[in-house]
Amino acid sequence: MTQQILSGFNSPVHDSQQWYRIVLDAMSRPGNVCFPISTEAFSQAPSPCSKTAASIALTLFDNDTSIWLQTSDEKLTHWLQFHCGCPITTDKNAATFALITDGNSLPDLTQFSIGSSEFPDRSTTLVIQVESVTHGEPVEFSGSGIATTNKLNISGLDSSFWETQKNNRSLFPQGFDTILAAPDGVVCIPRTTTIRRQTPCM
Repeated sequence: MTQQILSGFNSPVHDSQQWYRIVLDAMSRPGNVCFPISTEAFSQAPSPCSKTAASIALTLFDNDTSIWLQTSDEKLTHWLQFHCGCPITTDKNAATFALITDGNSLPDLTQFSIGSSEFPDRSTTLVIQVESVTHGEPVEFSGSGIATTNKLNISGLDSSFWETQKNNRSLFPQGFDTILAAPDGVVCIPRTTTIRRQTPCM
């Protein structure tokens, strides 16, 4: 029986250009929430992907990028290979991108590539699906691309991420970059970003 594959972008060229601008804007302004364009760019995302994470995948993944998937869901794997042509790898260190669909249950992020001293750009970029980038635990961002500080509230991201990012920051110019994908926005955390968790006021 032939497995039906969900459609991709309704307007592939237009939608991918729009989403590329979203990601580029988020990466150039760390700690800022860049609100996604209409999540109706396609009718249904392949489970367990949100439409935001799926849109980022359609925009950034291609046949030259190796993808590590947190889930072994066949429908998602086939969808990515059909629409993006991307090879799937089980080797974290060989992945160009890692698609992590459950931010509450992170893999060991230290196993992903941080690049080399000669080629720091050959690191893995993490795409982590989270519940929200506007509600949740308060965190403060500082570093390159941030004039003073940016404050956000993030939920659906395991607390181990913050300590890993602290260590990741110390590896510069090596290190991985992170894209947080939520229904209410996209936030990028380059390797140069310092994050301080804040204690909510009682």
